[in-house]
Amino acid sequence: MSEKWETVGNGKVNTNKGTKGKMNGSKAANGKKSEQKTYSVEEVLPASSVKNMYKAAFDPSPPSPKKDAKPSNGTKAEVKKSTEKKVDTKPKLPSSLGQAVKECLRVEDLKNLLETSQARFPDSPLLWLRDVATFLNQKLVTEPEVSVTDLDLFGGDPASALTANMRKVINVMLQKCSDSMKETFLETSVANTAHELQKGLNVVGWNILTQLLTENNPSLVTAHIPRYIELRNSYQNRPNIGLAILWSVGQAGAKSLHSGIKVWLEIMLPVMTMKHYSKFVVNYLVQLLKIHKVTETTMMNKPVVDLHNFLTIQDSVFIVANQINKEYARNLREVYPALRAICVAGCRNHEMFLELLPRLSWLAMPDQVLDCLDLLASCLSATPAARVHWHKMYTSNLPQSAQLIQYLDCNWSKYKKELDVPDFHDTLEAFQDYNSSVINKEGLDLASAGCNSLSGKFRRGGMSWFPWKTLSLLLLIGTGLIIHADIDRHQDLERSNIGQFLQDIGQFDRALSISWTVTRGYKDGRNWVERSAPLVLEQVGPYYSTVQHWAMEAAERVGEAKVAAIEKLEEARPGSKNQITNFGIEFAKFKDAAIIRVKEFLQTAEETTVLIINGKFDWAEAKAGALKNVEYIQERIVAGVDYVKVQVKQMTSK
Repeated sequence: MSEKWETVGNGKVNTNKGTKGKMNGSKAANGKKSEQKTYSVEEVLPASSVKNMYKAAFDPSPPSPKKDAKPSNGTKAEVKKSTEKKVDTKPKLPSSLGQAVKECLRVEDLKNLLETSQARFPDSPLLWLRDVATFLNQKLVTEPEVSVTDLDLFGGDPASALTANMRKVINVMLQKCSDSMKETFLETSVANTAHELQKGLNVVGWNILTQLLTENNPSLVTAHIPRYIELRNSYQNRPNIGLAILWSVGQAGAKSLHSGIKVWLEIMLPVMTMKHYSKFVVNYLVQLLKIHKVTETTMMNKPVVDLHNFLTIQDSVFIVANQINKEYARNLREVYPALRAICVAGCRNHEMFLELLPRLSWLAMPDQVLDCLDLLASCLSATPAARVHWHKMYTSNLPQSAQLIQYLDCNWSKYKKELDVPDFHDTLEAFQDYNSSVINKEGLDLASAGCNSLSGKFRRGGMSWFPWKTLSLLLLIGTGLIIHADIDRHQDLERSNIGQFLQDIGQFDRALSISWTVTRGYKDGRNWVERSAPLVLEQVGPYYSTVQHWAMEAAERVGEAKVAAIEKLEEARPGSKNQITNFGIEFAKFKDAAIIRVKEFLQTAEETTVLIINGKFDWAEAKAGALKNVEYIQERIVAGVDYVKVQVKQMTSK
């Protein structure tokens, strides 16, 4: 065994190249073979080392990581540990803008920055603003980053996160800039917002300055709308940047309704059909009308948009909105009445009628047709000039006019107060004359039916003709006749039915006292007249004769003037004298017939009174008879008025 390990031991010893070379050198030098004594492993190494060698050779175990790791100063393990320690010690970013302002921003630092920038560049306000925006971008970094979709549309973050003193410092700086410089810087702020977002940088500073600039002067945005449209077009295929641009220019609506509507109409509305912009565009309009408290009953002195832009809005709501999400389209339709109210301002612009009436010929959406009809009817109610336009356009737009007439007929209660007037009656009468003079025209039947229905409503007028005063007088006379007949029948007030009724209610003595007072007053007055009349006639007699003489002379002169006037009229219009004579005869007949009817009515009233007193009156039959009498009186009055109108027309047409 010792020989075996001896061989191994010789191999180990001979592995030393230096020794081997030396030995070889010695052999070469001596030129003869020398003998060397060899030692075994057991003889050279200690027993513990030999035992470990055996164990490693026959029972190997996996190396320990701690033993394998090299404890040198420049190892990878130490580098990794040091890197992990550095990550753990890195400060955590604020989670909100409010927290970032508290932890990272001081008003003193902002003041010092502005003072330094103004001292270096006293004539370059644009550089002051640039330094402020850069400073805010560096200080107000949050985790996660602030996105435009997380910001309020009006009056919220990021500007609201600043303290009042910080806002004051920035506003003082802005007040030192001219209006042209503010316009330039606002455009720079919006453009840099887009450019730096493209690079993945923070843009909170630019957003804050945009808010503060538009808060003090909303018209800064509307001054250069074409430039913002060009910027939007450049980035509209990148929704995060496009929305940031829309948010920036939309800040103009926070303080000005007109500026907000203009921005929405010209910058936002064209991209409403794009998927990523639909929600923002609709929500912006909803919030804009809400913060300015605009409802469908809002009345403005002047429309916020011109007529052409209003028609664009109407088409967008009823036609283009069908291409966007149904929920957003529904929200747009819900706020349209309020938007329409501020766009038409009570429909007092008569030119709207000229634009809307021809549009009915090509509109396909039922809701839009109804909206146009309602606007046309409102125009007719608001301004007489619209009625003049309709009179001129009726023949060339007969189908559309027929639709409008039918709409007015169906909604007459809504427009009756403004349209039930003589000039509109004349307009409708002219339409009826035209309808009767043509045949086989599109929309003619519908127009004729609508005109006839409306004219019927003019005549009825909601029973406004009812003769309340006349019937009240007749009722009073009838009541007096009933009381008189009752007293005559019983020859005494106390035994009469009315007397018993007054006794039942405890008013007989008072009524009797009033009756005696009235009777005594009547008798005293009559006696005074009888005594004083001769004296009065004696005093005023001469004056009365003079007045009577003047009246007779005046009557003669009036008669002569009337005859002369009739002769002149006859010379100008032959046949007028006969017409006037016939008219006088017919009017006299009509007057006589009316007097006869009144006498008959009074006689009937007296007979009815007697029947009531005797308890033989049939109230059901009286009701039916009263209704017939009322209808008859109405028919007579209408017939008389129609006859007078016909006679006057015949006289004036000749």
